[in-house]
Amino acid sequence: MASTPLRIIVVDDSPWFRWTIRNILEKQPNLQIVAEAGDGAYGIQAVKTHRPDVVLMDITMPVLDGIKATRIIKSNLPNVRVIILSMHGVESISGAAYGAGACGCLSKGCSAKEIIQTIMTAET
Repeated sequence: MASTPLRIIVVDDSPWFRWTIRNILEKQPNLQIVAEAGDGAYGIQAVKTHRPDVVLMDITMPVLDGIKATRIIKSNLPNVRVIILSMHGVESISGAAYGAGACGCLSKGCSAKEIIQTIMTAET
């Protein structure tokens, strides 16, 4: 009996990065990209519409940054797991990320294996 794939939304202002993440994750039978957004405000709307299991959230974006968007998502839908992705060092942003309710924090330079493993083991 096949299990239901984890539903994922990717929120990042870089179309190239969203495309890269989609290409990595779509190869995994237990992961499904249900939406993408280019900033935190659209990310919040996508979460309300699609009710994902996991959100991969960039930290630095126009309109609404990833920390503020994570706070709003977690206050409205506490069971959604948010994993923050950053070009900055993880150490420099992890306090703010976890304080906002994120359950994981990764560098954008990490491996595909690390991203997949973090998604699969993330807890609310």
